[in-house]
Amino acid sequence: MIKINLASSGVGTTASVNASLGISTDGFLSPEETRKEALKRLVIMLIPALALYAYQEQNVPQKQSELNAKTQMLNELTAYNAKQSASVAEIKKFKEDEALIEARIAALDKISKDRHREIRVLDLLQQVIPEKAWITQIKITPEKVTVQGLALSDFEVSGFLEALTKSVFLMDVNLVNSSESLVDGVSLKKFEISCLLEKPL
Repeated sequence: MIKINLASSGVGTTASVNASLGISTDGFLSPEETRKEALKRLVIMLIPALALYAYQEQNVPQKQSELNAKTQMLNELTAYNAKQSASVAEIKKFKEDEALIEARIAALDKISKDRHREIRVLDLLQQVIPEKAWITQIKITPEKVTVQGLALSDFEVSGFLEALTKSVFLMDVNLVNSSESLVDGVSLKKFEISCLLEKPL
């Protein structure tokens, strides 16, 4: 027959619980008071854990929902950007083509203006050349016009020079040289006139 002393076992268990909770039995507390003190301290220790659990239950689902929404938005934006990359490449190529076309149009426009300017100069020379003077050579560059010719006298040369000076198409009109020249036994004035062209707008 085996006998077990439950009283001493209960006391030992209570003492071990008290020791684990930091309760001293040196103050001669009754077993009931010791249990209450232990329960109180256990409740105090559990309050932060319960508060943390309540905070987690209240806020974590909301934060998780917000995270899921932002993740979905990010995925949608990534997909949208991937779709639009082809359009961006097409727009870039279109702008490059547009710039190239504009450059060509500007070059053609400049050529057209230069041609109109040359035509106006030739028309002017034809209109103001004296009756007794002849043009033998015309040289037109983008900046300058050089005219060589023959005249019966200095009077025709000076009249031609004055007419060119009054033109709005020409600037800085100068007589480069004038000399006597025999052509078929006739004494003529050989001249060379230089002038600057107006700058295109």
